[in-house]
Amino acid sequence: MRNKTIFLVLFLAVVGCRPHPSQVELMRAAKAQKDSVQYAQACQTILYSDSLLQTLLPQVDPLMKAFVYEKDDKAEDHGHYVHRVLRTTSNTQRNFLQAYVRDNKQVSLTSYFYGSQPIHHNHIKLSVGELYLDKEGSLYSFEVEGVHEMLTVENADALQFLQFVAEHASERVLVTAYGASKVTYYLNDTEKNALTQTFQLAVLMSDIDRLERAIHVASLQKAKYEKKQANL
Repeated sequence: MRNKTIFLVLFLAVVGCRPHPSQVELMRAAKAQKDSVQYAQACQTILYSDSLLQTLLPQVDPLMKAFVYEKDDKAEDHGHYVHRVLRTTSNTQRNFLQAYVRDNKQVSLTSYFYGSQPIHHNHIKLSVGELYLDKEGSLYSFEVEGVHEMLTVENADALQFLQFVAEHASERVLVTAYGASKVTYYLNDTEKNALTQTFQLAVLMSDIDRLERAIHVASLQKAKYEKKQANL
């Protein structure tokens, strides 16, 4: 018992003599702990994102077979992927919906109208029963052997239209193009399938891009930490 008492007195004396850490030391310790946590998070992000990426990449080639890449080098900075059945050259002089997924991941959907008289349509509406989606877009028109009108919606609005078609692909989807007057028609099964695949491609490309960006940022953080540790 006496030995234990002597040891306790000596221990308290040593602790009492030890100087308290300075504010700078405390800040350095906190920064080191924060860096360590960020390093662990970066490693986890790389591991998690890469595992997801490996499940998505094999889906690209089979889906891409249904699409054609188009780009006007003189007029466009970015090319786009369009489903083979929705190409403009395959759908002259008819009313239809065409969707693009650009190589910068942006999405557009265009309502094509052809007729003898303009309808000046600035809205496109998709409906299934009482459910509908209605958006305003930008209109371009010209006359060559009839009136051609093209109403385009971009990005989030375009993606909502594609998602609407994908979610109701087994039902009758009514298209209403309207402005000064209107036209209506139903999407056929081939068109619904093409628009659904365009939606799938847009989501897939966006997810892959997001994961690749996450891996890039996390890799920079990881390399920065490892360099700092090597210089200590």
